[in-house]
Amino acid sequence: MSALHLLASQLNELYQRACTIDSMRQPGKPQDWFESGLFSCHSPDLADYVADARRNLQRLTDNQPPLSAASQQRLAKHLAAQVDALTRAFSNQQTRSKFQRSIKINRVQTDKPVVSKAGTVDLYQQLSDFQQFERRLLDMIEQAERYSSDGNTNRVLALHARLGRCRKAISDVEQAILQHERQVP
Repeated sequence: MSALHLLASQLNELYQRACTIDSMRQPGKPQDWFESGLFSCHSPDLADYVADARRNLQRLTDNQPPLSAASQQRLAKHLAAQVDALTRAFSNQQTRSKFQRSIKINRVQTDKPVVSKAGTVDLYQQLSDFQQFERRLLDMIEQAERYSSDGNTNRVLALHARLGRCRKAISDVEQAILQHERQVP
């Protein structure tokens, strides 16, 4: 099986998973999944981004109208970056949804801290989730800076603000763990 056929089957599998994730999306403010430099679409649906990558793969395989070797190489690199971003998004999708749910709960309960009086195991799980989200934000910042443009500056600043809030939440959870462990004999 050629590399293009393998990539096509991988994108088909990602498309099926994207449709499943999109069907389970919670109502509320839709968010774009990726920065504008990598994908040509802006959608709250993950399947739209997979479809964009599939279009690029089709363009690469059809080669109509014919592309120069340099254009084919650029398109192949762009497609590889899209597939990489999609696979990371799928691997971090669970973390993203958990983080968004916790943010929604915290906004409703503004007088309560980010960390509840949960057991140590729950606190460590919450810490792990926030750390995964921090890594995802760092990846998003790296991608946004790689495809930097004048209109992308606000996106980078917004990502840095989210990263700051995420790190504050991590610090709060770490403090809660320390307090909880001091209280437990």
